[in-house]
Amino acid sequence: MIMRKGIFTVLSLATAGALAAGVSAVPAQAQTPSPVVVTQSTGASLPVNTALPLKAVERFFPEVTQVVSVGPDSTAVGRPTATVAVVFADPTGTMKVTVSADLYGSASAATAAFRQASRAAGAVPGFTPLTTPSLGTATTGGTVTMDGETHIGIGVLDGSHIIGVTLAGFDATPANTARLVALVRATVTAADAAVGAATTAAR
Repeated sequence: MIMRKGIFTVLSLATAGALAAGVSAVPAQAQTPSPVVVTQSTGASLPVNTALPLKAVERFFPEVTQVVSVGPDSTAVGRPTATVAVVFADPTGTMKVTVSADLYGSASAATAAFRQASRAAGAVPGFTPLTTPSLGTATTGGTVTMDGETHIGIGVLDGSHIIGVTLAGFDATPANTARLVALVRATVTAADAAVGAATTAAR
């Protein structure tokens, strides 16, 4: 699955149609991966530090060396109040890591979106569920191969937000899955800190 700017892929809880999308590379020097500021429907600015800095992602996937896309998660399910998605890639653009975050107005709204997207993911032809540890309130994951390219993704429901991380162009080996789990865990921790800081500042 090659991903467009801002997409939260089906393997990490996007709609099935995202699987057919392509990616448009943006020069790394033109992008700033962290912190990313998105705007809530209330008009308030929410810093979402879940799009980890390139150096943080490189700790787990040294193959990626650039940021090719930063923007809103245009395929987020339901009615999130704020979203962000960042795509990292190797020099050839054939190996990609997408990190996405969708923030909802309540835990119940996030839960409904998570369930809806999970059902959509499970309906994708060739989708194989992935056994993952618990990384939040609920965790889902899977793999699929389309047009000769393998995609591995994990989505996490964590309170009022959903975090997704997807690999494209990586083999679905136990080692790569373990690296993905570690990156998701780091992303969830960063999301919790960002949302907590924003909530405290708003009081």
